[in-house]
Amino acid sequence: MNVDSPELKHLRNLIVDLNVQWQMFDELFSDKRNYAVFNRTGPNFWIHLHTYLLDTIFLSISRFFDPAANRNQTNLSLATVCGFKEVVSIRLDLERRLSEMRPVWERGIKIWRHKKLSHSDMPTALGQAPLPDVPHSEVKTLVSGISDFVREIDHRLNQVDVSYSITVSQWVPQVLGYLEKGVRETNKNRQE
Repeated sequence: MNVDSPELKHLRNLIVDLNVQWQMFDELFSDKRNYAVFNRTGPNFWIHLHTYLLDTIFLSISRFFDPAANRNQTNLSLATVCGFKEVVSIRLDLERRLSEMRPVWERGIKIWRHKKLSHSDMPTALGQAPLPDVPHSEVKTLVSGISDFVREIDHRLNQVDVSYSITVSQWVPQVLGYLEKGVRETNKNRQE
């Protein structure tokens, strides 16, 4: 396998997407001070965005943990990558990485996938069976671990060091600043 492998190239794109989704979620919703602005500027929108981003992140993470194949369909998952003949020299390391991440995924996000995201489990949908809490630290661990899995391939087989962490600086303070300004202007206009 080389840097230009179509499978690895697409896998890298999926990892970049996952990192962008996680960064958006983390920067918006990890700082509780942001909630004051959310509550003044359309709380329903922010609740739906929170849910949408989290669901998308959980689904993205889950796809990386799919088995190599389901029935007659091959999945582009980490298990599939472990089976590529090109990674035979580092297969044990990749399998170890995957096996270390799997329990973190299984205790929370996997349950969300099967009970809410991929299916509509009746007790879950009716609120009779709550979904497990998934700490942000576990999501961050999985995003980092998945990224490092492919980074290891790039580093050891292609002698390339790639960072999949995406940084778009200061966008959250700018967005929240504009929202706060809009709230002030709306309140000012109401008082006049």
